Amino acid sequence: MNKQVHAVGVLFEDETGEILVLRRHKNSPEPKTWGLVGGKIDPGEDKLNAAVRESEEEIGHTIPHEKLQFVKTYFWEREDATITFEVYKYNVSKREISIVLQAEEATDHKWVMPQQLYEKQDLMIGLYPILKDSYNL
Repeated sequence: MNKQVHAVGVLFEDETGEILVLRRHKNSPEPKTWGLVGGKIDPGEDKLNAAVRESEEEIGHTIPHEKLQFVKTYFWEREDATITFEVYKYNVSKREISIVLQAEEATDHKWVMPQQLYEKQDLMIGLYPILKDSYNL
């Protein structure tokens, strides 16, 4: 039986409609794929606080709690785990963010239009349904 993983992800969206994605480290689950800022929810931690913490840890940006909008909960199976993934959206100007990547988490970042991103073949498996639902693709 697969382990159960409860995680969060944040759709950072700028004023032009581009979203922020991170390229996962080679030692991460689903290595070298592009995904959202996010990660596992710690025991006893609520989803909203996990989203804020993961943003601070992965890119060095503090999100005000009140600016996060809950989008949807997703479920999918990976070879090694069953994932429950809580998605939040955060509207922000690129000028307001100075991204500092955690080297052991992500190796690169970029802002991309959702349609262009959806057409790529190297996304985390769970990102496709999130993009499809959130941007009517």
